[in-house]
Amino acid sequence: MPDQNAKAIIIMNPTAGRRRMGRVVRFVRLLQQAGMQAQIVSTRYRGHATVLARMAVQERACTHIVAAGGDGTVAEVAESMAGSGIMLGILPVGTANVLARELRVPFDDASNARNIAGGACTVIWPGCLRSSEGACLFVQMVGVGFDAHVVHAVSTRLKKATGRAAYVLATLGSLWKYTFPTMTVCVDGVSHTAASVIVSKGALYAGKYILTPRSMQESRQFSVVLFGAAGIGNSIRYAIALLRGNLSRQKDVTILTAKTVEINTPRNMPVQSDGDARGLTPIRIDMPDRALRIAV
Repeated sequence: MPDQNAKAIIIMNPTAGRRRMGRVVRFVRLLQQAGMQAQIVSTRYRGHATVLARMAVQERACTHIVAAGGDGTVAEVAESMAGSGIMLGILPVGTANVLARELRVPFDDASNARNIAGGACTVIWPGCLRSSEGACLFVQMVGVGFDAHVVHAVSTRLKKATGRAAYVLATLGSLWKYTFPTMTVCVDGVSHTAASVIVSKGALYAGKYILTPRSMQESRQFSVVLFGAAGIGNSIRYAIALLRGNLSRQKDVTILTAKTVEINTPRNMPVQSDGDARGLTPIRIDMPDRALRIAV
């Protein structure tokens, strides 16, 4: 039975995917029909979701916070919620919504609202990234190298207008501009060389595509995917393997399990986390002692 005192604050990113204000308003009605109080607050700038979530946690103003956006919005909300005990709901209205797919959050809004009101949840462990922009939590992945270069190159205006097509266009442009430097990746104290690296909590990438054989969301570890070969041809080969679901079987792709990752050289390489640009190397990635309760 839903808790009659349950209250949800929905933090909405108006620029996630295409504008979805009408859908969010309808979701409020669905939560109310399921027995919850609900209100909407909108973000106005990057990082504002973290500020709004922090205020809600400090004031104990709600039992649930719903992130209405993509993985970047979820990560911003998680920054203030992790360890608080307040339940995080996800309304997947972003571009890829990888975490929602990973946790099988219903894309049917009525089912999602009933689940949130019903109180069922799972516990996941986000990671912590420290880069030139400071420290932040990530809920799905960190990329350094080619995929991060693509994220840095994506036009916000084009992403807002076309969704995933903006990443396709940025990828095509980046193939000819990126120089594919070799980096040294220190995984739990052991050094490896790679052309690109993705540190992932989940098994999926860019939506429904399989990056690793298993998810690490419920573990205090992550997967480290090392891409051994550089260049345009190899990047295209990796992309095709990802689409076909056999990336992990490529002979020059190594997948490790780790608790810490450091990349110190080369410096000033682009970094992305959860689909948003997150500064430059050097970086350190580790596991904070703060879990998230997510409605599923």
